[in-house]
Amino acid sequence: MKDNVETYRRIIETFNREGVEGVLPYFADDVEVYDPDMPPGSYRGRDAVKRFVELTTSGFEDVEVIDFRLLPAGDRVVALMHTRGMGERDDLVVVTRTAHTITFRAGKVGYWRAYDDQAEALTDAGLDPELATASS
Repeated sequence: MKDNVETYRRIIETFNREGVEGVLPYFADDVEVYDPDMPPGSYRGRDAVKRFVELTTSGFEDVEVIDFRLLPAGDRVVALMHTRGMGERDDLVVVTRTAHTITFRAGKVGYWRAYDDQAEALTDAGLDPELATASS
């Protein structure tokens, strides 16, 4: 479990430095990405990871995870995140508060689930949803 938390910490740090291309090696070849807000369809493989990140960051010049808290939950890690997007216009800055659950398989991300609601992510992972308010 601790290894998974450290791996996900490295993924976030690498994303902030190198973007999506830098993190692709951390994902299994057959990784599944799920976000209920995405258009219907199958999102499998590293190309799906890249497509997902591009869709969720479109309209922004620069996206950075500015704060995060990682919580182990069995073979998963719950990430409570604050992300800043710098718009294509200089005066546009958006900060979002989201969560991800990451399921690891043999040291690689096998399943990535995105949430708009941090308490929902915690509940789905069997953790106390009150932890979401502790990270605000």
